[in-house]
Amino acid sequence: MRDVTGPCVEIGQLAQLSLDRMTDAVLLVDERGSILYGNESLYRLLSVDRDELLACKIWEIEADSNRESWEEYWKALQQQKSICQETVYRTQSGGNLTVKITASYLSAEYSCLVVRPLSEQAAVVQEIRRTREHLRAVLDAVPGFVSWMSQDGRYLGVNRHLAASYNMPPEAFVGKELGFLKNSPEFVEFVRQFLADEDLYASQVIRASVRGIDRYYIIAAQKYDERRATVAVGIDITERKQSEEVSRRSEARLREKTQQLEDALRERQHAQARLIQSEKMYALGQMVAGMAHEINNPINFIYGNLAYADNYVKDLLGLMQLYREQLTDLTPEIDAAIEAIDLDFIASDLPKIIDSMKIGAERILKLVLSLRNFSRLDEAEFKHVNLHEGIDSALVILNHRLQDKIEVTKRYQAQTKIDCYPAQLNQVWMNLLCNAIDAFKDSAVGDESLEFGLNRPKISIATDAVDEERVCVRIRDNGRGIPPQLLEKIFDPFFTTKPVGTGTGLGLSICYQIIETHRGSIHVTSEPDIGTEFSVVLPIKPFDR
Repeated sequence: MRDVTGPCVEIGQLAQLSLDRMTDAVLLVDERGSILYGNESLYRLLSVDRDELLACKIWEIEADSNRESWEEYWKALQQQKSICQETVYRTQSGGNLTVKITASYLSAEYSCLVVRPLSEQAAVVQEIRRTREHLRAVLDAVPGFVSWMSQDGRYLGVNRHLAASYNMPPEAFVGKELGFLKNSPEFVEFVRQFLADEDLYASQVIRASVRGIDRYYIIAAQKYDERRATVAVGIDITERKQSEEVSRRSEARLREKTQQLEDALRERQHAQARLIQSEKMYALGQMVAGMAHEINNPINFIYGNLAYADNYVKDLLGLMQLYREQLTDLTPEIDAAIEAIDLDFIASDLPKIIDSMKIGAERILKLVLSLRNFSRLDEAEFKHVNLHEGIDSALVILNHRLQDKIEVTKRYQAQTKIDCYPAQLNQVWMNLLCNAIDAFKDSAVGDESLEFGLNRPKISIATDAVDEERVCVRIRDNGRGIPPQLLEKIFDPFFTTKPVGTGTGLGLSICYQIIETHRGSIHVTSEPDIGTEFSVVLPIKPFDR
């Protein structure tokens, strides 16, 4: 057994006896961390004998200490003279023991440490207290509103920030019913709904009045303690909300301005298209009307005299035949002349020529009538007309493009008369039929090398009654079709799928505007390499509503 010298001799036998009988453990430690003395309570506490303990350094039995930390601890003890703290000691059996140490600085050579073990219950209580203090520090440091409430909607506590916002101490909230501040009905409704639901977590943006000023918060609520309590954290997002509102208003104004510009541009394009088309149609109408008038007079003269010419020819041929029958002996000169001119062929062919001239003249008359019907310069006002006449007129005018290459089929309803501007609708039929004919250009269907049959170019025209107040005109072709990505643009002014120099992009745009003027609608369906169909629905009496 180690002899107790130095300070232990000074203590005396009586003092040593008193220390050994103390309930608390006592040990003397020097600056280097050497244990100079330990009483009996210390040996029992650590389950170690005297010699083993005196051979140890203090950091060998204290779990949270080492040489460097002991040097720092010694300096602090020199300055403060006394330090009280909790730490963990290691026992001989390898266990850990929570103890409370009161250290006193006695001299430059040694200090006295009084060690009192904490019971398990006391340690738990102490740990709970520390945890609560730690949690309170964390909650008070949160830059937002934190409150926790019981299942019946009463406050269990709030953090410092929330209490300070209403100039109240945190304790004033405890036990109060939710909503006693009367500052945010939205918050009260949110929490009550959350307490009634089975969800463990929920969040929502709410508005609250803080000192008379409306603020916006995002509230996140979480249940705990087996759903018997709820904690709610509110973060102020007023500035972000205001920024979003300013941004939203700016975006709304920008969208409005953009829409106004788009509308103005569209209206300008439409006005430009109408102006161009109006001038074009006026010039075309003047030209067509002039041509029809100039052609009409001579062709009427020719057609009117063909009947007389036909009669004269028949009379002359009859007379000649009578001469041949009565005069059996003709002079050689007459026989030679008859043979030279092939009188028999002339007699049989001349009536055919007269008939062909009649057919040609009738064709010209029909074309002139179609030109007049199409231009309608004498009927520019609102009229009650038959749609079929306008469509047929357009087909006659386009006959040189159709010829025998494109088959045209018509399926007309018995009678389809509507109130309209005839010249404008004739322009619609002309544009749609021109587009249908153009659909066969550069198309396998339109290749002249193909035999007539299933692949023969076809345009079908049908008119039907949609109901008692509307009629529908369908113009369909089996041409190359329109790509899907272009369908929504085909009615835009100046948009065209045709090569440069072959289309202005105004045809379908003008059709759309004319149909819109008549309070109708136009739709297009198309499949590449199968064909395209335009459906025009028109009211019978568009302006009686």
